[in-house]
Amino acid sequence: MYVLFILVLLGAGAALIAWGMWMRRRLPVAAGALLAAGTLAFFGFLSFWGEYLWFAELGYTARFWKATLARLLSALVAASLGGLLVFLLTRPARSPGARRVPTLLGAALGALWGFFGWEVILRFLAQVPTAQRDPILGRSTSFYLFSLPFYDAVTFLLWALALFALAGAAVDAGLASARRTARHPTAEHAAAPPAGHVTRPPADLPAERAAAPNIVAPAADAAPAGAARYRAVFFSLGALALVVAWGRWLAAYHLMYSSSGVVVGPGWTDVHVRLPATRIVAVIAALVGIALFLPPVQRALCRAAAVERGAGRRALAWLVAPPALLVAVPWALGMHALPALVQWLKVVPNELALERPYLAHNIAFTRAGFRLHDVEVTEFPVSDRLTRETLANNRDLLAEVRIWDPRALDAVIQQFQAIRLYYEMPGIDIDRYAVGDRYRQVMLAPRELNAENLPRDHQTFVNRRFKYTHGYGVAMASAHDFTRDGQPNLLVKDIPPVSASPELAIERPEIYYGETTHGYVVANSREPEFDYPSGSENVYTRYAGTGGIALDGLFRKLLFGWKLGGTSLLVSGIPTDDSRVMFRREVRERVGAIAPFLALDRDPYIVVAGGRLHWILDAYTTSSYYPYSESFFSAEGAGMSGARAPGDAGGRAGFTHHLRRANYVRNSVKAVVDAYDGSVRLYVFEPEDPIVQVYSRIFPGLLLPREEMPAELRAHVRYPEDFLLAQGLVYAKYHMKDPEVFYNQEDLWARATEKYYDEVQPVEPYYVMWRPPGEGRPEFTQILPFTPKDRQVLIGWLAGMSDGDNYGRMLAYKFPKDTRVLGTQQMDTKIDQDPVLSAQLSLWSQRGQKVIRGNALVIPVEDTLLYVEPIFLQADTAAYPELRVVVVMHGDRMSYASSLDAALRGLIEGGPPPEPAAAGLPGVPEGPGARGATDALAQRANDALASYLRLLGERRFHEAAASLEALSRTLEALQGSRSADRVFPLASFGCTLRDVR
Repeated sequence: MYVLFILVLLGAGAALIAWGMWMRRRLPVAAGALLAAGTLAFFGFLSFWGEYLWFAELGYTARFWKATLARLLSALVAASLGGLLVFLLTRPARSPGARRVPTLLGAALGALWGFFGWEVILRFLAQVPTAQRDPILGRSTSFYLFSLPFYDAVTFLLWALALFALAGAAVDAGLASARRTARHPTAEHAAAPPAGHVTRPPADLPAERAAAPNIVAPAADAAPAGAARYRAVFFSLGALALVVAWGRWLAAYHLMYSSSGVVVGPGWTDVHVRLPATRIVAVIAALVGIALFLPPVQRALCRAAAVERGAGRRALAWLVAPPALLVAVPWALGMHALPALVQWLKVVPNELALERPYLAHNIAFTRAGFRLHDVEVTEFPVSDRLTRETLANNRDLLAEVRIWDPRALDAVIQQFQAIRLYYEMPGIDIDRYAVGDRYRQVMLAPRELNAENLPRDHQTFVNRRFKYTHGYGVAMASAHDFTRDGQPNLLVKDIPPVSASPELAIERPEIYYGETTHGYVVANSREPEFDYPSGSENVYTRYAGTGGIALDGLFRKLLFGWKLGGTSLLVSGIPTDDSRVMFRREVRERVGAIAPFLALDRDPYIVVAGGRLHWILDAYTTSSYYPYSESFFSAEGAGMSGARAPGDAGGRAGFTHHLRRANYVRNSVKAVVDAYDGSVRLYVFEPEDPIVQVYSRIFPGLLLPREEMPAELRAHVRYPEDFLLAQGLVYAKYHMKDPEVFYNQEDLWARATEKYYDEVQPVEPYYVMWRPPGEGRPEFTQILPFTPKDRQVLIGWLAGMSDGDNYGRMLAYKFPKDTRVLGTQQMDTKIDQDPVLSAQLSLWSQRGQKVIRGNALVIPVEDTLLYVEPIFLQADTAAYPELRVVVVMHGDRMSYASSLDAALRGLIEGGPPPEPAAAGLPGVPEGPGARGATDALAQRANDALASYLRLLGERRFHEAAASLEALSRTLEALQGSRSADRVFPLASFGCTLRDVR
């Protein structure tokens, strides 16, 4: 209806204008123009004021007005300067249109440039000094981060303005030539007279035409008149040449991003050939530009054009050619031909010797750009000893090893905790919580409401906007524990939320703002809001928070009906003066509207703190202008840029484009969004970052210091996956700090690979509980393992720490090169090569069940490494998987069982696991432990299984069935003689240890 109303008003205005022009009456024309302009202005004001109210609701009115005024002022100043510059250049033009049209276009372009480029302007004006300087030109990094982008933007504007002026001047010259041709029809076809010849006009020619200037006959007295006719062309060409000179001067600084050498940044040829050539071309272009403003030069060019090419249309081209060639020839020789020749003859034969210092510059600045200069490098001497004492000393760490895979858990959570069809769990987040006396690694998913999941005939305007307004609570599971039937141990579950510990209690479980919450809703209306289902009935509620904008009055209903595209909102009688409209409810969209200068992480995660639900979103300051630094763009990175893989609960399939092509990245800001009232707070975690300092100066009070973040939220900040992955991909190459080693790529790393869901793929960064050297308790740490390029053994790993004062520390552990350390894909290979386990996996697959391989995790335990991989089983008719096997490896020994505890016992003892001890590490006995009768049953089960597999391979199916029946009876006896939670039924697989050396 709004669009129809606008079209009617605009149509009425156009009709009035047309009728007034037809009747030659000014009043209807003025009335029609006023009606059309008023219509556009009114609805534009509605959109503008709606934006203001949204920022005011969040408490960011200063941010709104600063950005708005900066846009308007930048547009006004740029429009004035742009129009003035084009006007001055085209002022000598004789045609009014050749002056006015380019001037208006220049003003319009300047306005657009200022309106959309306000951030670049403010960054330039508010820049802060930095101590680091580039080693070639001596400019500080702040010049490259803040000044150079502004100068580039100004250069683009000047180029466009000069071209507008040149186009107008050329049109004016063409019109003058056409008029000249009309007066002298034979002039275009007459041969050019000899130099110095004066063409005398006929005796009967009127005096005013006889006195007209004639560029066709360039006598001494005619040359000034010809130069005057082309003066606007000369002025525009001169301005264009000066812009070229300015751009070439800036090109010297753009050599910091040159890719013509071995690495990004200026190499030997750039410094010794291109840099001087750039300066020379800039000086030549400046001299040419200045010369084109001088009348003697203009007259000389006019004479040359007339002598060489005659008159008419071709004269303009010959006026442009000489100055263009004066600039283009040195440019082509100095910037392309000569550098290529020098590179071929001098640099390539002696590349390492000549490029060594420039390699060192690139290494240093790339490491600084990705904050790799702060990496703490440590040698990790991998021990081959794993004892019972080692496990006992690290029982708190081992009790939190992540067994559950995010994709497997996501399917289970969706099945059992979504509760109703209109709820959806958008993904699994990994975090840690202090629960009682334990520091636990957990996995949780929010329960958001998606009205599009309602039956189609129930997706009414009232249901979508007034009734189904919010999600409810979270499901939280231990990352380590599981029940007897292979399901997760839920610490928070159901609706209303039931928490296993007071620390996890949720008093305000409603989710009005979420990760996938789209569209607007209206709370506190006459329609009761659905809160949560309770048995066969529903519980309703009224919103008690301060989120949203009050709909008090007809004007606001009109405003938000227009802004949100909902005519129904305007005419509906459901909203009251107490109602609150909520829009931009998706977390990334909400933060992005407040801080568009931040690159946002792809995955916000939800936190339970203080009885409320909060979203934490990592935000980055990035730039592609950091000098001498390689951009984050690699073949592996490019391959990760696709959409989320099917079933990828965590959204771990790859990057969005927020870090693409950046050569400077800092995780400077953490955004916190309250899930109930939508309040947004931005906390600075890297105050030394110059970009965040600049924005703190531009928007005072917008970015808060990290100390102001509540302690219960600060306990849940974590090292971002995207950031560690970006740093890791760069570190794989730039851990080599020696220029010669770097040049030869002798120690190039690659991400480790794993077999995940039956596909070999690079390992994603993953969180572990790990006890760093010198620390008392395990810490929540993110790890990314590496292998040598095109090999599978591990060479080292990166760790980003998240807890307390250690937050932000980045550690690099390198393994001794003379030590063979098992890689994650090698672990998968050993699983596939194990005769019993691989046979069982194949058997499950043949029975129509899907075998799901979880992440292969490398867990540092003191001075050694444990490898853990869970295996899940999902029937084709089931919607969710169950945990069946946990595989553990250390060195060349492998153990697998129904739980990590049992697998570790098998790994230590070299046989089937004994009964758990009463004291010490759960499942790890202090002494040798007796096996008793269960040993004989276990051996009999293994023998029966081996016989079954052998007979099956020989296609002796009748005998194989008998062996399978014997195996089933043995396992039933074994289950009766041992603790039920330590034994697999046949469908779950028997506990076995294999020596795989």
